[in-house]
Amino acid sequence: MKRPIQIILSIVLAIGLVACGGRYSVPGAVLKKAIAISVDQTQQEISQQIKLASAPKVIVDRVKVTEQSPLKIEGIDSYHVKGVYDFTLKLSKRQDKQVDNAFDVYLQHKTEGKTQTWSLAQQSGEDWNLAAIE
Repeated sequence: MKRPIQIILSIVLAIGLVACGGRYSVPGAVLKKAIAISVDQTQQEISQQIKLASAPKVIVDRVKVTEQSPLKIEGIDSYHVKGVYDFTLKLSKRQDKQVDNAFDVYLQHKTEGKTQTWSLAQQSGEDWNLAAIE
């Protein structure tokens, strides 16, 4: 008898958490990919400077959002998201895990018909550089 009650309570809790996400919510998978793109860009720059043959692979493990606010970038709905993340750096012979790294990203969200696209927005002076998140 307890099992059906637990299932019902779990469903109600899950629906409540989704509903509380509000309309200002960036999907977790999109956020992880955006952070991975940012970290990857930094790793590639460092690898070039120290003349490594290839940049290590970065896997974002955990993301905790501490602040998220809507804004417009070039007139399109976007979000400024801050928080912390953990990642694993895969090297040729070993891997390192880094925890509680701060992130601060801008994400642009476009909807065309039924298609939604996300881009990582990086400010360069007065302009924005957009990188598609696949």
